Amino acid sequence: MLWMSFAVRAGFSWPNVPVEIPFESSIVVLSPQTEELACTASLFDPSGFDFDEGATRLSRFLSCLAWSMHGGIEEHFAIGSNNPDKPMLLGKGTYATSAWANVEPWQQLYLPSPLTSKAALAIALFREGMTLNSEPLAFLSFFKVLNVAFPNGAAQQAWINKNLNAIRYGQAFDRLSELQTQHQNVGKYLYVQGRCAVAHAYSSPVADPDNYSDRRRLRDDLPLIKAIAESCIERELGFPTTDTFLVAHRNSRKLPREYLVPRLSSSDRVRYEST
Repeated sequence: MLWMSFAVRAGFSWPNVPVEIPFESSIVVLSPQTEELACTASLFDPSGFDFDEGATRLSRFLSCLAWSMHGGIEEHFAIGSNNPDKPMLLGKGTYATSAWANVEPWQQLYLPSPLTSKAALAIALFREGMTLNSEPLAFLSFFKVLNVAFPNGAAQQAWINKNLNAIRYGQAFDRLSELQTQHQNVGKYLYVQGRCAVAHAYSSPVADPDNYSDRRRLRDDLPLIKAIAESCIERELGFPTTDTFLVAHRNSRKLPREYLVPRLSSSDRVRYEST
């Protein structure tokens, strides 16, 4: 097939007209939601692909876009097509829609492509964490980012404790400050009371989904583990955040310029081009 399309719900503003974005060897088209049609992401490759390959490549793009925009993207369903001219139109259906408004397409888009399979997996897990409607499962997805870089719990705990200086503001910093008054080893606390308590159910501690104090604790910890996962992706896997990239770009530091995709034209369809 030539096209793969997902009906999606994004946790950030989506373009209000169709846009074409180059991604690796393909073109991705983002189409806005209308009264009848779903918000859609479509991947086109004239060389063709099978269903699973096309869906995987489009998912990789969405994870990179979610990383750039710092918001989750939920995939509702996938459809393939062989029409060489345009993707299929996907009906709106009864799926939940985004609360974010559609906006004028971005003047330029930071869209990095993972350099390694480990970085790609970490970005996928990070998007999963941002998208899930469950604090315990989102916590686990963010913590699994550390497992991409480090093989065991001891190494993960050590890295957390060594890199807490990266948490400097916001809810993550507030929660870290609170935990540091209660626990000498924050990395061990997050691993045992968070990661293990969510992942296992045969021994204590266990995060009981019906225990509200467990849920509230994990909800409070979620911004911190999210920030830690983000820092791990940036520091250990070489995948800069949008803020890091743009600051470096303004200061003329050497980062891959192809990660910054400028808007080429504006008419009935907006196109972006590789630099």
